[in-house]
Amino acid sequence: MATVITYEQAVSCCASTRFAQQLAAQGPYADLDALLATALRVWWTQTGVPGWLEALAAHPKIGDKKGMDGKPEAFAGFSRNEQSAAEQSLSSDVSSELVSWNQRYLDKFGFIFIIFAKGRSAPEILAALMKRYQRLPHEELQTAAQEQMKITELRLTALLSPPGDAADAIAARTQRRAEQVLTHLAPAQSGPLRSPITTHVLDTATGLPARGLPLALSKQDEVSRTWEVVGEGVTNEDGRVGSLMPPGHYIPPGRYRMFFDTATYLTSCKLAHPAFYSEVPFYPEVVVEFIITADKATEHYHIPLLLSPYGFSTYRGS
Repeated sequence: MATVITYEQAVSCCASTRFAQQLAAQGPYADLDALLATALRVWWTQTGVPGWLEALAAHPKIGDKKGMDGKPEAFAGFSRNEQSAAEQSLSSDVSSELVSWNQRYLDKFGFIFIIFAKGRSAPEILAALMKRYQRLPHEELQTAAQEQMKITELRLTALLSPPGDAADAIAARTQRRAEQVLTHLAPAQSGPLRSPITTHVLDTATGLPARGLPLALSKQDEVSRTWEVVGEGVTNEDGRVGSLMPPGHYIPPGRYRMFFDTATYLTSCKLAHPAFYSEVPFYPEVVVEFIITADKATEHYHIPLLLSPYGFSTYRGS
């Protein structure tokens, strides 16, 4: 049976007028998956920044119980359900901090802080808010747009599934995705499972592993071209991050980016060796981008970094 969505239903899931109009107009859809695929395309290629900001402005601030007053009931109902875990864990101290940081965030970026809040506690949300506050405006707008799309997908799934079956529908979609991944897996490989992408940072000035260097691994979305962090950590005494990604023999194909926060590491080196390291790190960060093709998605990828105060290099290791 074809899936039809009205403008009113679409706008209750995402309060961007243009998004809702396009999603309703391009139906009916063969099934829920077809609808969600179109929603993703419309959001990233047809809605535009003004539409993104319109959608973001409709959300109540996290922790603001009065923020849903006056909202359409369908939209408010979704918001209450999504923020239930946060409200249950909202202490007076965290509530005060959220109010303060929400305002600081709004003053800096010009739009409210938004996050996929389903199942997240208030302290978790506060920590994410404080971390994202450090980003540049254009980076944070892309992150906010990604979070909005996650919320929209959840709401569309709940809206168009039979009453009481939304959780089952979401679980079924997740299972189908897992099965698609499993079909790409190569025959079982020998040896223990490990993160399919690993790294090792060596300080060539000292000849020792670079300990305490923060790093993050991101993957680029094929439709939006935005980057989403898929793993992060700080190097240990051996210059490695033990669990950058969940262990496995498969990595989704695509474009990846490894970000090394060399400024933090080199600043700590300056404190230990003031006569050798410069006051201001010459290389404040190192970014390594690489592409994993579908035919090599079952291989292991080791992206090491050789670092010195005035130089760095990388290569694909084993």
